[in-house]
Amino acid sequence: MNFVSYANSVHELGQLKEAGIQEVILTNKNLSRVHLAKNTIEKLVHEAKALKLKVVLEWDILCTENDFALMLQEFNKLKVYEFDAVRVQDLGVLEYVLENEKVQIQFIAETGNRNIMGLKKWVSYIGGRLDRLVLSIELSKGKLEEISRALNCELEVLAIGRILLFYSPRKLLSALLPEEDEKKQKNLVSEDFIEALGESEESPHKGFPIIENQHGTFMFHIKDLFLLDKFNELNRTGVENFRIDFRHKEDAKLFAFFNNQTELENNFPLLKQAYGKETTRGYFNINKSDVLFKKLKNHRIQRKDENYIGEVVEILKGEYLAIDIKGSSHLKINQDLKFITPEGKEMSCKVFFLKDSEFNNCETREKGELALMNYFGGIWPKSQVYLNKNAQG
Repeated sequence: MNFVSYANSVHELGQLKEAGIQEVILTNKNLSRVHLAKNTIEKLVHEAKALKLKVVLEWDILCTENDFALMLQEFNKLKVYEFDAVRVQDLGVLEYVLENEKVQIQFIAETGNRNIMGLKKWVSYIGGRLDRLVLSIELSKGKLEEISRALNCELEVLAIGRILLFYSPRKLLSALLPEEDEKKQKNLVSEDFIEALGESEESPHKGFPIIENQHGTFMFHIKDLFLLDKFNELNRTGVENFRIDFRHKEDAKLFAFFNNQTELENNFPLLKQAYGKETTRGYFNINKSDVLFKKLKNHRIQRKDENYIGEVVEILKGEYLAIDIKGSSHLKINQDLKFITPEGKEMSCKVFFLKDSEFNNCETREKGELALMNYFGGIWPKSQVYLNKNAQG
């Protein structure tokens, strides 16, 4: 079992060496999705070589035509021959490196590569220049074992780190800043970034880390991936290399759990406790993609036609609930209603007053109309509204 990780400073390079980690990934702000380096990449390359570490340059940005030309200018400034390998994901970048450089290639096959036939094709296409395939975290333990037996090349998978859920090249966070702050943001140097936490409109889940940098906006899972407490099972998959990504963590002591290579099996449960964040094993134990697909929509707020009224779309505390009437049942004064919140909580309330969108009093509201009724605490937007069958005569 070999480990590979990132370093953003000379001090972190020393930590990797002390921990027995022999391979380091270095990033460049114009070529990498996440770049936090405190030293220039040239300085880090020389220091890593002095420590006898294997040094890998990461170019993991997906490039548009205009971006590609600009990134090539940056790439060609680097002394690529000083690196032991280049990690690439974009197919145009792969083709460029194959044709114009002699360096070994680590191909990031994390997206769009789930079957052995396709992975074998990449191995064949890159040929003797292939240093390693980086596999998706959405592959189960059994699938990793199957791929390892079928491919004659080194493999890598993420063992600790953030799980990327969503990426957009657009600047989605700065668009939400107040106008004055947005103007300030435009003047920031390119390596600065905005960090925020997001929450779901369809469920009570919140705390999704979101970052925006010069390359766009990235949203991550609430939980981080952590597989190393399954030490023996990881060894049995046949995957040789496991990536450790602590770049979002400020605790410099985490690498200390790797220091004693003979006690790793005992150290990793302790590392998980010290990690300081809720974690998941993702798909490792079993591929639950069919289960997760069903969870993309919150079943608690899905429409059920029997006695269905509509959906709460707005709430003004102490004043009213606004309901979009979607069902065939009309909403009337003195009806007893049942509300089902996005988290599944059921609450009941009687209609004491009813108004239209212009605050005119009404006796009834029908499908396609907006209804304002008396406020009732504990109800959220997207709560579903039904006639309360238990209260009907």
